[in-house]
Amino acid sequence: MKKKQCKLGVLALLLFAEYGYAQTKDSLSKETSIKEVVVVAFGKQKKEEITGSVQSLKAKDLSNLQNGNILQGIGGKVAGVQVISSGQPGSQPTIRMRGIGSINASSDPLIVLDGIPYSGNLNSIAASDIESISFLEDASSNALYGSRGANGVIIVNTKRGKSKGISIEADVRTGVNFRSIEDYSVYTSPQDYYTAYYNRARIGEIARLKQPGAVPSGPSPHDVGLSALNKLGYNVYNVPFNQLISKDGSFNPDAQLLYQDNWKKLLFRPALRREATVGINANGDQVKSYTSLNYLDDKGYLISSGFERFGIRSNVDYSITPKLKLTSALSYTYSKQDFGETGGFSNPFQFARNIAPFYPVFLRDNNYQRLYDSNGNALYDYGDGQGPNGATRSYAVFENPVGNLQKDKSQIVSNITNLNLGLNYEIIKGLDFTYNFGAYLENTRNLQFGNTQGGTSSSVGGTISQGSNFKYTLNHQQLLTYQKKLGNHSFNLLVGHELNKIKDDGFSGTKQQLLLPDSQSFDNAVKITDLSGSGYEYAVEGYFTRLLYNYDGKYFFNANIRRDGSSVFSPESRWGNFYGLGLAWNIAKEDFLKDNSVINSLKLKASYGQQGNDNILLGGSSRDYYAYQDIYGINNFGDDKPVLSLKKQGNKDLKWETSKNLNAGFELSLLKNRITLNTDYFERKVSDMIYTLPLPPSNAGSYVKYGNIGDMINRGVQANLSVDILRGDEFQWSFYANATHYKNKITRLPAEQRNTGLVSGLFILTEGGDRYTYFLKEFAGVNPENGDALWYRTSINPATQKEERTVTNNYKEATDYNTGKSAIPKVYGGFGTDFSYKRFNLAVNFAYQFGGYGYDDIYRSLFHSDSYGSNYSTDLDKTWTPENPTAALPRVDLTATNQNGNSTLYLIKSDYISLQDVTLSYQLPDGFAQQAGLSGLKIYVTGNNLYLWSKRKGYDPRASLTGVSDAYRYSLLSSVSLGFKLNF
Repeated sequence: MKKKQCKLGVLALLLFAEYGYAQTKDSLSKETSIKEVVVVAFGKQKKEEITGSVQSLKAKDLSNLQNGNILQGIGGKVAGVQVISSGQPGSQPTIRMRGIGSINASSDPLIVLDGIPYSGNLNSIAASDIESISFLEDASSNALYGSRGANGVIIVNTKRGKSKGISIEADVRTGVNFRSIEDYSVYTSPQDYYTAYYNRARIGEIARLKQPGAVPSGPSPHDVGLSALNKLGYNVYNVPFNQLISKDGSFNPDAQLLYQDNWKKLLFRPALRREATVGINANGDQVKSYTSLNYLDDKGYLISSGFERFGIRSNVDYSITPKLKLTSALSYTYSKQDFGETGGFSNPFQFARNIAPFYPVFLRDNNYQRLYDSNGNALYDYGDGQGPNGATRSYAVFENPVGNLQKDKSQIVSNITNLNLGLNYEIIKGLDFTYNFGAYLENTRNLQFGNTQGGTSSSVGGTISQGSNFKYTLNHQQLLTYQKKLGNHSFNLLVGHELNKIKDDGFSGTKQQLLLPDSQSFDNAVKITDLSGSGYEYAVEGYFTRLLYNYDGKYFFNANIRRDGSSVFSPESRWGNFYGLGLAWNIAKEDFLKDNSVINSLKLKASYGQQGNDNILLGGSSRDYYAYQDIYGINNFGDDKPVLSLKKQGNKDLKWETSKNLNAGFELSLLKNRITLNTDYFERKVSDMIYTLPLPPSNAGSYVKYGNIGDMINRGVQANLSVDILRGDEFQWSFYANATHYKNKITRLPAEQRNTGLVSGLFILTEGGDRYTYFLKEFAGVNPENGDALWYRTSINPATQKEERTVTNNYKEATDYNTGKSAIPKVYGGFGTDFSYKRFNLAVNFAYQFGGYGYDDIYRSLFHSDSYGSNYSTDLDKTWTPENPTAALPRVDLTATNQNGNSTLYLIKSDYISLQDVTLSYQLPDGFAQQAGLSGLKIYVTGNNLYLWSKRKGYDPRASLTGVSDAYRYSLLSSVSLGFKLNF
């Protein structure tokens, strides 16, 4: 028996030594007790005392998730919260809480880590280190964060020491990452593509000849179609182009395929995922500590992409004296993120989708045999005439993402240190003073390497771009808390001050002409093409107070106010006042319900308040830290003399965007807390929204200026339902669901745009409309005579001087209309179930949304009318041809480029249901674990992001907040892992 124990112990140690990772895993939390303690702004509250909307996920809710950034995996788990993620491992998702917070300022929530606002990316924190995540959605909950709380607050608390003694948790999981959904259906056979391309030219000639006075461009449409094939450059069959297709459209049966490479299989393949952690609790009478090590190797399914992280954490609570306590949280994280996605033709996702299926990946000679370098490495075909018979591509010449990703590099390496210190002193009984200090230090190195052998970088002898960025955040908090109970009256008063400072400095350079083809050293290149540096400083200071009051555990009241000053605004408008008020009534404690056996708890609640937003965006995601100041660029126009040019005009009158929030709802528990229902109605009025001001025509786009121009409102409801269906000793079964519905409406625009609206990309902003209402030409069908796409046009009838709607085949003449269709879904949320039988547990979770519209720009692009050798949708058989004159889709040829212009034809319902995660686990008997020298051993299989039900193959509504498909985006990934959890 001792030998068996020894072998099992050695096995456990080997697993531990290989990965060094620990965390706990359990099914989704079903805690319904109103006695639960929830983390809120600057402290904790009992759930029954909360007058606003606060939702919480515990460690057991998060342990099944397999994401480099924990927020990527919470989709569908929290009512009111939308999550838009990328498949790039470790990427930061887009989070929206209760709708749209702004048009031109950020709508991102504030993240608070262990009580201190966090300015980093949560991919630096392992899920196993997180004790809880709280989502503060209303004013009474988040107004104490003042100028930063308008878009909600996410509070992340890491684990701390608990029970006395020493305990160790270890968790090891190994799995595979793969592409979550199939891409759009395009042609994969050279025969099908050649036939389709031939038909595009043939059909285009037929349609052209129908025009008055048209002159044939060839002996026949059939000959025109065959001649067009020569533009493709590469012929992968053993017969010439002019013999590939007969007059009846059939493919030559004697044609034999000489070669074919599969771009998708070479770019996308299942990849290994390894994750491990160890967590140690060591606690005595005066000191409690939690120490952890974690490691993650999360390779992307796109070659050369992935995310690697190593982290160490030490959280300590030390009771120096009965009145004086010290807390600390110290962590260090090293991470390396490799990117495969780029813009332009070289982006692997759009390239693999769009490249015609006959273009080769590998370079071949005139006999179609693959070529290799002197080291035996395969050479890649860049379509530049080096391939068989000197052929060149008509699509993406000089690009080959398979070859580029083998030799190029796009990488960010980060070193992050985070320190939080807290000192608490009990002055007298009930009166405490707390000083909190937080320091966040981040050093980031960025590398972009373009090889000398192929791709656009090879034309300049290779490129190296390196950047270094140092950022630090310092936070100081002084908090005075007084608690008092007088009979049935309980008071809690907080008075505080906070100062938060951020400083960022960066430097980057680019060089060309490499000497050594594989060296990524900056000194390896000789020609400097760019040197630049940038930096900013930002500070926000606030004074605040909060009163919590309850009477006999039945009636609750809270009030808080904060005065904030932000360095973003001018001294004249720098300070703003923010507040929150909340009321709650615990009806279940009244005499008429006290002994009720059906209703276990019933609380009514209402809150109102105001927050601010100073996070102004300068196009894209870069932030404007100097909103009231002019920003100049220094240019060199070739004579090496510095020239100033105005990039942004400051506005000293610019002031806060403000968000006024109303929340009202109830929380209900029935039948011994078997059924719980929480429902909230919310209104979120955003005023003084910041947007670009109209400038005189003489500006001609040289610079921008921001002003407070408009208002909008979000109104909605959200609900959480949890049901314990069975509560047996051996069998338990529970179910949960949540749903959120809201409407967004713009209530005020500047006078200049009040009648016409303000066009923003594919959307139009009008008073009474919402932020994401589509503004498009309206598709009117297909002309059965020639396959022309038709659109509606509104014009003034000269005879009647009245507007009338007609149909036109001229895209430029067609009218853009307010479609009334929005990208905002009518309802979104999640649901799931949890089964337990003896030592087995199965947890299944879903997310969904219904009622919105997307714009499938990728699908539109697959019906292109041009002569490039890019791929087509297999729905090409649904387009107009002379043989199919009643087709629903317009003609696709090689010249009529407006046939597939932006229009309502490509709107699509963005409804979906997503299988978010499934976990099956088995807890081994205690006796077996003890024989192995363990106190517990669990084996589990977990999978994340496993299946999607949506309107069209390839279209993923989860990947875009606006509903517009993005050809360059890293498609979401799925993960399946086998894990072992060990307790010592």
